Amino acid sequence: MSDLVQRRRAMAEEMMHRAICDAAAAVLADVGFTALTMERVAEAAGVSKGTLYNYFQDKDALVLAVIRMTFSPLDEGIERALGAATDLAAVLVEVTRVILTEVEKRRALGQVLCGHELPSMVAAELRQHQLRVERQLTAVFERAAQADRLRALPVRPAELGRFFRLVLHGVIDERMRHGADCPSVEQDTAHIENYLIRLWFKERC
Repeated sequence: MSDLVQRRRAMAEEMMHRAICDAAAAVLADVGFTALTMERVAEAAGVSKGTLYNYFQDKDALVLAVIRMTFSPLDEGIERALGAATDLAAVLVEVTRVILTEVEKRRALGQVLCGHELPSMVAAELRQHQLRVERQLTAVFERAAQADRLRALPVRPAELGRFFRLVLHGVIDERMRHGADCPSVEQDTAHIENYLIRLWFKERC
């Protein structure tokens, strides 16, 4: 088999994988995890159950792939924010904006993921993502401490990273459960900037 044929086959399989995940995300957002079935996903994706099982061994593996696909643009946005700004306080503001914006785009799916019906392997994936974000936030606070940008605080950068992640988690949970009562993403971002980030960082001279 030529390299061209192999590349085309790989591209076709990647497109099919993505199409199935997109269909599963729509079904998951519509009916929740408990009511999601491989039959429903196959119908939504326009493929046979046999084709579906060629890509995913069971529902848990499918939902896990959906979560990873969903987090991909979020992770990319966070990485861009971390690499673009030189002002570390501005980095945290942009990371906040990116996270809330991406979550808002996937509100229906996020509402499902905020529930308590997920299997352990899926819940563990969500937890690992939370901890990955916490490590990224901690790295920003560590850089700020090394650059003498933090005010004199009785906490370490790791504690600030954890606390900031918990704040974001709380805001996300509120937006998922009571979105109609929440301010815009820009307003929530401004609140976090004004009431937390500015309190932690020294003013630039």
